Amino acid sequence: MKSKINLKFFLIICLLSFSIVKGQNSGIEILRKVMENTLNLENALYNFTINTKNENDLFPTNGRLYVEGKKYFIDTEVIDQIYDGSMLYTIIHENKEIIVTSESNTFFNFSPVQLFNFFKDDFDIDIDNGDNKSIIVSAISKIQDDIIYKIIIDSNMLSIKQIDLLNRDNLVLSTFLTLSYNFNIPLTGSLFKFDKEKFKDYILIED
Repeated sequence: MKSKINLKFFLIICLLSFSIVKGQNSGIEILRKVMENTLNLENALYNFTINTKNENDLFPTNGRLYVEGKKYFIDTEVIDQIYDGSMLYTIIHENKEIIVTSESNTFFNFSPVQLFNFFKDDFDIDIDNGDNKSIIVSAISKIQDDIIYKIIIDSNMLSIKQIDLLNRDNLVLSTFLTLSYNFNIPLTGSLFKFDKEKFKDYILIED
C-alpha cells in the first residue's frame, strides 16, 4: 500500500512540475532563450532559403547568415546586410546602392536578436503543440490580426528551424527555412566589417 501511495504522490509531483515548467516557458521566453543561446555561441552559420507565394525580384532566394554575438552578415544574391554592432549596411546589388542606417530599419528580420525584438512588443505569442524535437511558437500581430507567424524551434539546439508567415485561413504566404546550422566555427572578423573599397561603383545613402 505504501509503494502505491508513493507512486501516486510521485506522479502528482511530476504533473505539477510539468505544469510549472510549461507555464514558465512562455512563447516570448522561448524566443529569449533562443536569442541568449545564440549570443553565447562563439560563431554561428545558417544556410537558409526564403520562399513566397507571390514571387518577385527578391524571392525566392537562398543565402547564408553569419552571426557573432550581436553582429551579423546576411549574404544573398540580391541583397547583403552587414551589422557591425552599431551600424547596418544594406547592399542592394541590382541598384548598386548601399543604405547605411540603424538596425531597426533592416530589410531582413531573422537573426535571433532581431526576431526577439520584432516579436516582443507587437505580437500575442503562444506555444503551439510541437513534438519531442521541436517547439512551435505562434505569434499573432496586434496591429494586423490577419497575420500569423509560426516559428519552429529545435528544442535541443534552441535554434530557428523554420518561420512561416500565414494568413487567417492558414495559407502560407512565405517561409524562412534553415537548411543547415553550424556553430563554434572559425569566422574572420572582416565578415562583420563594411569595406567601401569593395563597392567603389555603388552609391552610398545614409539615412
